[in-house]
Formats: sequence, structure tokens, C-alpha cells
Amino acid sequence: MASESTAGPYSLIPLPEYAIIQTVDKDLKAKVFFDMIMVHNVFIRAMNSIHVNATKVTPEDVPAFIGYCLTAIETIGFHHQMEEETVFPILEKKIEEMSHNVEQHKAFHDGMETFKQYMLDVREKKETYEGERARELSKAFSEPLLQHLHDEIPTISPEMLSRFDDEPETLQNMYHRLEEHAKSQPGKLTVFPFVMTHHDVKTSPNWPAFPAPIKWFARNIAPLWNSSFWKLSPYTSRGESQTYNPAIEA
Repeated sequence: MASESTAGPYSLIPLPEYAIIQTVDKDLKAKVFFDMIMVHNVFIRAMNSIHVNATKVTPEDVPAFIGYCLTAIETIGFHHQMEEETVFPILEKKIEEMSHNVEQHKAFHDGMETFKQYMLDVREKKETYEGERARELSKAFSEPLLQHLHDEIPTISPEMLSRFDDEPETLQNMYHRLEEHAKSQPGKLTVFPFVMTHHDVKTSPNWPAFPAPIKWFARNIAPLWNSSFWKLSPYTSRGESQTYNPAIEA
């Protein structure tokens, strides 16, 4: 069973100091910061999984791998659309460093679309699946994406967000809009289990902070659909570590 340190080439974002984690429920600045780290690590785990499994996947599992990859791309794309529409326009009023984040989105967009199109073409039998090609296409956008995922975090630290201390309602309204945006996210039978199977519950058992019925649905019901996708995730829907191993499955 591979540990997270050896499960791919891309490093996770370190969790914040314990003192910050302790204030997440009370301090909105800490909550925004912590949530963003957790979401970004979900994406990093997915990029590691794609990199590691692209050349391991069997012909029988190619459809599952395609579904897994397309779910990852859809979720990342929705997240960055949400940032550009809801987060950046508000924060860049007082955090000038935000403008760099928008430029970084552009840096990986085309490569991500190329990878997505290759997956769609293979699914539609316009292309033949080639593991090395899939890995190279994923690397082309994963490297600038990973740079962005790491670079963005310091720009939304509690210290940066404290620039809004004189207008706390601005952050409150932004977070409310984020929650509403998340509720409108399509594909809950794919996105919910995607998030749950890319989160280390041992380090943060209470995340994501969904209401209990939604979290139960996300962990126990949603993964029953497209269940073949989640064998490629680093965790089961119950949060247990797993490694895709077609030799054992055979």
C-alpha cells in the first residue's frame, strides 16, 4: 500500500498550524484558508492518481479511468470558475496579489482542455488509449496547475484576509456566495464521491463541513453510481487508503 509521500510526483500542501485549525469554526478567515487547502489537496491527489495509473490501467478499466479523469477535470474546472466569478473579484480589491492567480488559471487551461478532449475521443473510439500519451498530456497541465494550487494559498492566508477586518460583511457575503455556488454544482453523483475519495479523513475527520445527511449521502449512496471510477481514487468512500492494482483484481 503506497503512502501519500510515494503515491505520485506532486507534493501536497501542508496543513496549517494547529492553532489555525482550532479556530476554523469561529474565524471565517481561518475557515476560508483551511477549506482552500483541503480542496487543493483533493485536486493534487487526483493529479497524482492520474499520473501513476495512466500506464497501469488495463484495457477493461480504460472506460473507468476515462470517467475518473473527466470527473477530475470537471471538478477542477468548476472550482476555478467559482473562484473567478466569486472570490477573485472581491479579494483583489484589497489583495493585489490575486491578479497573479487569474494569470495562472490561463496557464493550464489549454493543456487541461487538450487532455479532456483526448479522453473524450478515446471514449468515443476516435482515438486508441495509450498510457504514455495520457500521462504526458496530464503532465502538460498538471505542472502549471500544481504550481498554482500551491501559490494561491499564501494569498488567502488569515493574515491577507485580515485586510477585510474593517468590513467583515464582505467576507461573509463572499463565503455565502461560495456555499450557494457549491450547492449549484452539477454532477453530485460524481463530484461528491470524487471529493470524499480524495480526502484523508485521518488528518481532518470533520471535513468537508457538510450537514450530516449530505455527508452520509456523499459517502454511502453517491459512490454506488459510477463505482468503477473510484477504484482509481487514493481512498475508498469510507476513507480507507487504497491503491489501484489490476494484477490483484485479476
